Amino acid sequence: GIDKTRTKLTAFALGATWAGMVGVIFAAKTTFVNPASFTFLESAIILCIVVLGGMGSIVGVIIAALVLILLPEYLRAFSEYRMLVFGAVLVIMMVFRPQGIVANIRKTYRVEEG
Repeated sequence: GIDKTRTKLTAFALGATWAGMVGVIFAAKTTFVNPASFTFLESAIILCIVVLGGMGSIVGVIIAALVLILLPEYLRAFSEYRMLVFGAVLVIMMVFRPQGIVANIRKTYRVEEG
């Protein structure tokens, strides 16, 4: 079988590696990084992406990221209601679909032991 601990540690290490590389690029680009560099809006968007995509569904998170990053560009006229819409989507998703957008895909890839 697959060692779950090793797989989780590898996934965490790869994620941390990518985050570190992007952080270095960001710091090199801006030449100065402080806590005020990141607002509440960025944190709210990341939370919405994870909840909308489903915590554990890579495909769902990618789709949610594309939707939540590209959709505001198309709906610029409603920019003042953006956080209200994000909050409403979060609540609706948590109540009616807590497993995320593409939860059914996980069942397709599940390995049966036997």
